[in-house]
Amino acid sequence: MKRAIHVVFWLSLIMGIAVVLLRKRGEEARPTPAPVAAPRLAPAPAIPDAGTDTVTDTRATADGIKTAERKVAPETEADFLKKIKENVRANPELAVALARQSRQQFGDSTQADERDKLLVDALINLQKIGAARDETLYYYEHHPAGQYRQYLWSMTGARPAPPSGPAAK
Repeated sequence: MKRAIHVVFWLSLIMGIAVVLLRKRGEEARPTPAPVAAPRLAPAPAIPDAGTDTVTDTRATADGIKTAERKVAPETEADFLKKIKENVRANPELAVALARQSRQQFGDSTQADERDKLLVDALINLQKIGAARDETLYYYEHHPAGQYRQYLWSMTGARPAPPSGPAAK
């Protein structure tokens, strides 16, 4: 019996060594994959200042990097809203710049409610959640009866401040 145990032990040891050597030999025989080059990233599109009327839009394509200049200075608030809506998903940096420029130029107008909602959407698309929450709180302050209050709360989780003062009691 003792002899059988020794034989099994030595055979198991030899088999184990053989398996390790065969695996190591198989790894050496496998071709190593060629290193993958990192994708070439295009620089971020320029965000226009409030006074500029063109923006350089740089995008990476299969052929290389393409640059184009576009007008971004709409004349009316409706033009601003149209441009912001077009760019909320396609170019959120531009949408943010346009919304802030519109806020500066038109202030608390009749379309400010929608403009401020679109600004939050653009910030969410840029994955700037903290800034989106800050803008949501701005929205609650400036549009107490705004039609997008529930939507912005569900998108950012930012809640309006509870009313204070004698009227709250």
